[in-house]
Amino acid sequence: MKIPQSISVMLVAALIINTGCGGGKDGKSNLSTMANKIGRKTMVEDYPKVFNEELIRETAGNRIYGELQNRYSQQLVALKAETDRDHAKLLIVIMTPEVGKFATNANIYGVPFIVQICGNQGIECIDLTPDISEWSSVNEPGRMPVGGNWSREGAAFVADMLAGVVSTHEEYRNRTTFEAAARPATFGDARQINEEDEDKRKLNPQDGEKRGPYKLTINKQGLRMGHELTFPKTRQRILFLGDSRIFNPYMDDQYTITERLQARFPEKEIVNAGNLSYTMDDYLSLYREKARYTEPDIVVVCTSGGDILDEYFTHRNRYSRSERCYRPSALEEQFYRQMTKTN
Repeated sequence: MKIPQSISVMLVAALIINTGCGGGKDGKSNLSTMANKIGRKTMVEDYPKVFNEELIRETAGNRIYGELQNRYSQQLVALKAETDRDHAKLLIVIMTPEVGKFATNANIYGVPFIVQICGNQGIECIDLTPDISEWSSVNEPGRMPVGGNWSREGAAFVADMLAGVVSTHEEYRNRTTFEAAARPATFGDARQINEEDEDKRKLNPQDGEKRGPYKLTINKQGLRMGHELTFPKTRQRILFLGDSRIFNPYMDDQYTITERLQARFPEKEIVNAGNLSYTMDDYLSLYREKARYTEPDIVVVCTSGGDILDEYFTHRNRYSRSERCYRPSALEEQFYRQMTKTN
C-alpha cells in the first residue's frame, strides 16, 4: 500500500521530534539517516550564526564556556580510553599560530585548560605554544599566520619541534592488529578534489577555496599522504589527528608538517588524518570508526583552544563529521538568543 506523501513527511517529522533532532544512536537505518539530515538542515536554517570568540568575549566566566570545556574534556578522556584499549600511546600536542602577538581569546583561555585537564587525567601533553610565541615574536612576514593557519616557515618550525616529540617515543610499539575484513575502506575523511572541477572546489573543505596552484595529495584511504598504508606494518606508525593546523591547507605536499617529518624519519610511517574544522568530538569518532584500524603505535592529537569553542552546537551542525543533528543545550540556546536578539 502506498503511503501518501503527507503522511510520510509526518512520520519523518515525528521521528525528528521523538529522537531530539533525528536519528538513534547508530544512525544506520534509512529513516533515521533521513531524519538526521532533515533535522540538521533545519537546525542550520533556524540557527544560522556560528560563534567563535564571542563565546568567551561576551560571556567570560559564564557557564556556557564551562559547558563547552566539560564537553571537550569528556571526549578527550574517552579518546584516551580508546587508545589505551588498543595499546596505542596517546600524545596531546597543543600547537597553533594564534599565540604570542597573534594570540586569540580562544587560546588565552583554552591552552591552560587543556594542559590542566591532561595533567588531571594522566594524559601526556606537550604544549608547544611558548616556543611558537617566542618564534613568532620576530618581526618577519614569513612567520605570520595565513588565514589562522601556518605559513610555510611556520610549518617548518613546528615540524622541527614535533621531531623532538616523535623521537621521545621511538622505541614504543603497539602489537594490536585487526583482521583484514574488519578494516574500513578508508582510514580518514579527506577527499581529493580535481583542480578542474570548479563547482566541487567551491565546496572543498580542504583548501579554503584557494585558487592558487599547489599540490594537495589525498590517497585512496582518505589520508593526506602520497602512498597507501599496507599490512602488516613494517615501521613504527605515527597517526596524526587534528584540524587544519595538521592538515595544512594552502601548502604543497612537501612543505606540510607531516611530510617534513616523514622526510626526517624515513624509518617511521607518518600518517596524516587531519581535516579542516574538526574538533575533539571528531577526533574521537574518527578514531573509533576508522583511524584505529591503521594500527598506530603513537596517536598524536594536535589541538588548541579553538577546539573548545568548536564544541558549540552551531559549529557542530555545520562541520561535524557525524550525521548527528546537534540540538542546543539550555545554556547554548540562551546564549544564541541573547546574541541575535534585535532591538
